[in-house]
Amino acid sequence: MRTRRIHLLVLTALWTLLPCHLLAQDGKTATATPAVQTAQAPTDAPAPASATPAPDHPASPRDTMAVFLSAMNQVDDGNDQAWDRALACFDFEPGLTPQQQRDIGRMLLDVLNRMGRIDIETIPGALEVSPPPDQDAKPISRYQFFPAREYGWMWDKLASYGKALTGSIILQSDDQGRWRFSRQTVEDIPGLYKSTELLPPAYHDQRNRELGNIVTLFGPTFDVTPTWAWAALLGAIFLGLLAGKIAQSTLRSAANRLIKRGWEVRGIVFDNAASPASFALLSLGLAVGLSLVHMEQKLRVFSNNIVLFLLILALGWLLFNLVEVIDAALRRLSEKTESKLDDQIVPLIRKSLRIFLVVVFTLLVAQNVFGLDITGWLAGLGIAGLAVSLAAQDSIKNLFGSITVLFDKPFIVGDWVVIDDLEGTVEEVGFRSTRIRTFYNSLITLPNAHLISASVDNYGKRTYRRWKTHIGVQYDTTPDQLMAFTEGIRELVRSHPYTRKDYFQVWCHEFAGSSLNILLYIFHEVPDWSTELRERERLFIDIVRLADALGVSFAFPTQTVHLYKEEHKPYETQHEAPKSMTDRRSMVDGIRAAQQVIQDQPWRNETPGPVTFTKGPTDLKIDEHGNPVIEKED
Repeated sequence: MRTRRIHLLVLTALWTLLPCHLLAQDGKTATATPAVQTAQAPTDAPAPASATPAPDHPASPRDTMAVFLSAMNQVDDGNDQAWDRALACFDFEPGLTPQQQRDIGRMLLDVLNRMGRIDIETIPGALEVSPPPDQDAKPISRYQFFPAREYGWMWDKLASYGKALTGSIILQSDDQGRWRFSRQTVEDIPGLYKSTELLPPAYHDQRNRELGNIVTLFGPTFDVTPTWAWAALLGAIFLGLLAGKIAQSTLRSAANRLIKRGWEVRGIVFDNAASPASFALLSLGLAVGLSLVHMEQKLRVFSNNIVLFLLILALGWLLFNLVEVIDAALRRLSEKTESKLDDQIVPLIRKSLRIFLVVVFTLLVAQNVFGLDITGWLAGLGIAGLAVSLAAQDSIKNLFGSITVLFDKPFIVGDWVVIDDLEGTVEEVGFRSTRIRTFYNSLITLPNAHLISASVDNYGKRTYRRWKTHIGVQYDTTPDQLMAFTEGIRELVRSHPYTRKDYFQVWCHEFAGSSLNILLYIFHEVPDWSTELRERERLFIDIVRLADALGVSFAFPTQTVHLYKEEHKPYETQHEAPKSMTDRRSMVDGIRAAQQVIQDQPWRNETPGPVTFTKGPTDLKIDEHGNPVIEKED
């Protein structure tokens, strides 16, 4: 056991002296502190000087940096004796205590850790500081290691934190040719350490060092970024998700309350903003977390572009949803107007806005995220437009057809139309096609190009709806009854709320085979077919009541057989000859009978509205318009 311990002590001593031996051979070190490679080693580096300086007396900036890093690695491994070699690399002012000197050495190591991987071969060696006489080069006695162009990323990173980088690292030779960190560097190290403390170091302590060596295999980002930064990234993502869920739930609850209070448009705003707000908060959490992860410049630009894309996507999503708010507001305004043109334009506005937003945000992402020059794209749209127009002639015809419908207005949404062999109600007019709901409830999609040349019979454009029929009464009806009946029907037409008053025809029209026919030729001014049928029924029933009041009987197809007798009796007149007031009295009787029929009907006081349809069985309650009233259950 004692022999094994002696062997271990010998191996430890050899391992301690090995970096110094390598340094004495070529002035390089294999130590690796941070993980970012800032410069590549030159392939044609000059050979080291034949006279190698002792490790304690480095003869070049490269030797000094190698000795310092090697000694500090040994200190981290627990070898306190290596402090002497590390501190010998500094030109300390008299009066500093050993502990203060160690603090300076530790702070310099932390600063170098934050700079990235130190490539020793990029630092001037013995041949660079003392070139041979045959080379046209001047010897140097001072080398500025930092600030340097290779570490420009540190300024950008600290600027994002609102910090400024102060201090420098300078190596200088003395009268004996020894290179050490200058006294100015010793004075600047505390400030330099303070200004770079926000940058993530490669290693925090001995426990993280081995983990860092393993993670180095995955690249500089994993090598430099400390464990706490990855934990912060995970926490930021979790907080972003949590905040998004809370915001989404809050906005939707507010939307439901607003809709219940009758503020539909405001409720739609909150409801449509819920999901985009959740996505935006998640993107912000991801942005905050990624800002703590160390990345090279190209990777940082890429990650920033990803976050920018997510934020633009959230904004585009929000605006795309808010088009529904504009649509709802326009629909409410269109419901207050009598014209149906705005009902037709509102869907076109909704589609146009959404297509416009998709195009704008596509160009925005292409220019700001992917860095593409959209000027060439816009110029190429002219040539591409010609090709697309030739390849999409039918689509363009449909577009012109929709423009024709919009400006020529052969029909609007809600009209009853007959187009060739198609008949139904117009439901929607789009950019490409028009949708027509047939009376057997199927939906027909008609390309708008067909509307340019098709004949459109628009029943919805009718101001009045005609009703022409014959009312047959029996042949035994007296002239006075006929005159009273026709005048009573005219009075009903003049009194009903939806009949045209300035033009109608009610006359005894013809002698039919089994009836005296009265022509009824009137017009209804109603908004739809259902209301027309209701008003036609109302007038029909009042005519039946009028006939009953006047004693007039309706005829039906009959045949009467009269037997002829040879004994011819003289003809007896059945009706008295009219006098000067006979017709007037008959007309007055008809008007009075008609007014008596309608005097107590509810539509005399208030014009009934259009027909409405309700669900569920009727409870036999009738409103003032003759429609069934359905009471809702609590």
